[in-house]
Amino acid sequence: MAVMEVIKMGNPVLREKCLPVAPDEIGSQDFQDFIDDLIETMQEEDGAGIAAPQVGLLKRLFVIEMDSNPRYPDQQNFPLTVVINPRIRRLSEETTDSWEGCLSIPGIRGRLKRYQHVELSGLDRYGEKLQMVLDGFPAIVAQHELDHLDGILFIDRMDDLKTLSFESEFGKHGDG
Repeated sequence: MAVMEVIKMGNPVLREKCLPVAPDEIGSQDFQDFIDDLIETMQEEDGAGIAAPQVGLLKRLFVIEMDSNPRYPDQQNFPLTVVINPRIRRLSEETTDSWEGCLSIPGIRGRLKRYQHVELSGLDRYGEKLQMVLDGFPAIVAQHELDHLDGILFIDRMDDLKTLSFESEFGKHGDG
């Protein structure tokens, strides 16, 4: 396994729409090795999730996990989940305020609204159907990662850019 370089905002790859993963790709050793490297990269960078385009692969794949993450000390843990060709369906119109950061926009957080309750579906790392209901922070992370697959960054979803904050200032001056 290997930690890959996370590309940063400004790299045009982050603005591309990703292609679906073909069924015959999923079982290949190269693809499985890529999944392992993506997981290792997320964990090394203390991410709650990471999408394939963040390391330069324009395929519809992301991984999410929360396990006592120092970047999000007050958030609930959730298990490692690999999602290929993901889809998200909102389960209600209820939204929540989300202070988000991104490995491709290091050191910055911003506030936006995300759906509170969603259904995440797709395929797991072995090509088996995956379907789960997510609430709260896991739902936010999945929506954030799905956006990456469509070339959308969290800053594109912000209603008020005045909430952009360096992480070093986050929480010092208000409700962060």
